Amino acid sequence: MLTMIEKILFVLLAVAAVFLALKEFRRKALMIRRGRPVERSDRPLYRFWYALKRVILQLCAYENRPVVGFFHSMIFWGFLVYLLVTLNHVVEGFFTGFNLLGHGGVRTVVLFGANVFAGMILLAAVFFLVRRYVFRPSTLDIPSVESAVILGFISTLMVSFVLYEAFKLYGAEGAVSGNFLAVWVKSHWLPAEMAVATQAFWLRLLWWLHILVVMAFGVLIPYSKHLHLVAGPVNLFFKNHGVRAEIPVVDLEAQEFFGTPKVVDLTQKDLLDLFACAECGRCDDVCPALRTGKTLSPKTLLHKMQLHLLENGQTPRDDLKTLLGEVVSEEEIWACTTCGACMEVCPMFNEHIPKITGMRQYGVMMESRFPEELQTLYRGLENQGNPWGINAQERSKWTEGLDVPLIADKGETDVLLWVGCEGAYDNHAQRHTRMLVEVLQKAGVDFAILGDEEKCCGDPARRSGHEYLFQMLAMENIDTLNRYKFRRIVTMCPHGLHVLRHEYARMGGEYQVLHYSQLLTELVESGALRLREGGETNRVTYHDPCYLGRYQGEYEAPRRLLEAAVGKGHLVEMADNRARSFCCGAGGGGMWKEEEGEGRMSHARLQDARACGAGTLVTACPYCSVMFKDAIEETESKDIQTRDLIDFIHQSMA
Repeated sequence: MLTMIEKILFVLLAVAAVFLALKEFRRKALMIRRGRPVERSDRPLYRFWYALKRVILQLCAYENRPVVGFFHSMIFWGFLVYLLVTLNHVVEGFFTGFNLLGHGGVRTVVLFGANVFAGMILLAAVFFLVRRYVFRPSTLDIPSVESAVILGFISTLMVSFVLYEAFKLYGAEGAVSGNFLAVWVKSHWLPAEMAVATQAFWLRLLWWLHILVVMAFGVLIPYSKHLHLVAGPVNLFFKNHGVRAEIPVVDLEAQEFFGTPKVVDLTQKDLLDLFACAECGRCDDVCPALRTGKTLSPKTLLHKMQLHLLENGQTPRDDLKTLLGEVVSEEEIWACTTCGACMEVCPMFNEHIPKITGMRQYGVMMESRFPEELQTLYRGLENQGNPWGINAQERSKWTEGLDVPLIADKGETDVLLWVGCEGAYDNHAQRHTRMLVEVLQKAGVDFAILGDEEKCCGDPARRSGHEYLFQMLAMENIDTLNRYKFRRIVTMCPHGLHVLRHEYARMGGEYQVLHYSQLLTELVESGALRLREGGETNRVTYHDPCYLGRYQGEYEAPRRLLEAAVGKGHLVEMADNRARSFCCGAGGGGMWKEEEGEGRMSHARLQDARACGAGTLVTACPYCSVMFKDAIEETESKDIQTRDLIDFIHQSMA
């Protein structure tokens, strides 16, 4: 079909398109390589299969937005089909009458699929056009020219294919089985007869239109946010399959600086995240800080860093702006509660929290820039081993009147109960600690506590950026724990659970650690602890603590216990539950600093509980429990109360 000049022109254009695309890919790859190396190449076959499965099945698109995911998957799967169709399209231009698909069943199947997806992709383009330009969600940016161009490219590719196939029907081949959309277009939109010259003109025009749009799309990808089409699958391969939102252990003696002062001090995976981001806004949808009027937007955070990297990709490190304060505001960084909701829903598995904690580390340890209220936290942790600076010798005061064994006296125990700072010092949480002790005694559990030897696990120090203080507390606790013999540690606090289970292991303290709800579930299932329904008349709802749910993946044990204590008919779920649970606001050091913004996260969660008709908001975390108690007092709420899960277990012991 093509003349020799057209064939030469095609080759020149193809080479130019490939050159321009590869040039930009290389430029951005060099930017990524400026970051610190990070080891993510273990189990390559598993990583490859994991990434391939999520991409091919479009699991990333369907999560949290099924309707949007459906239309997104139609475009993606359609383009897979069109890879073969477009290749055949090129061959047809060079070799008239030759068809890669043959002239039998394969051709029929492929053309049928191409026709189906052409219709679905055009429908998807209309859907996204209306969604973006008419009913635009708040988490989507103001529509750009780029978005319109992309939707125009997609629509043009489909229309040009259908018209091209329709004009081919005037030839000797006649209608091809499966080419139903082209047949319909010819029957309803094109004349019954057409001159050979006219047909040839339109075939050539549509052939070039399709090819030029394909080339333009290929060049546009590395220059636009649609780079996520390439960077996203690579990012999935390098996903962190270990500890969620892992904070690397800082070498306090060897490192010249702490945290991430400059963008090139981020890891290569962090920089890859910036280009893998699809700017879909799913992270903003679930961010408790953004939803309660804070300045933090996880999507905007990555976008700011991406723009900074693009503008300064080759700038020497010393000449780069400081991330904290100059690229990202301090208000944004300190609004984060490290709840992990953004990372839970991100289809590309971008890692927002390590970037935030890296900037916090720099601010705290290099510049002494942090919220003033945290000064009390740091001073108390350093001097007394607890966040409030209460005398360390009063840590065991809550045991008065109870026969609570010390491991120092026993020497060895089955369960070491890690009480935590809230459980030891806060009046509200102390009551729950005493209940847990009585439940363990009733069930005949062999347990003991460290007593005054226990210090803060270090979670508030680490999440707020004071790595030095965290390591000091961690090493002291590890030294203490390693002096004794025990089989398992059981914690009251999910934050302590995460630190003891995962982060101490990186520092030489490997222990089997459970949350108390997990231990009590074992006891109930073994028959050592029997529960009876406690006559609860309120409808109750369970709030999943971030560090028990998203961080540890434990959603069922607390619910099974609660159902056993109150009966299934009394337990109702909030709209945001399990992996989508809404943070109470205490994590990431939030318990010890003033919460800024228009609203309070704990107040918003009370509203969630009311909305599902519950009169009691139940949790299994001392942080959450204190936050909700304060929220009820601050709002003078009479229609709802909060109780810890252990309260129900204690009440329901048979």
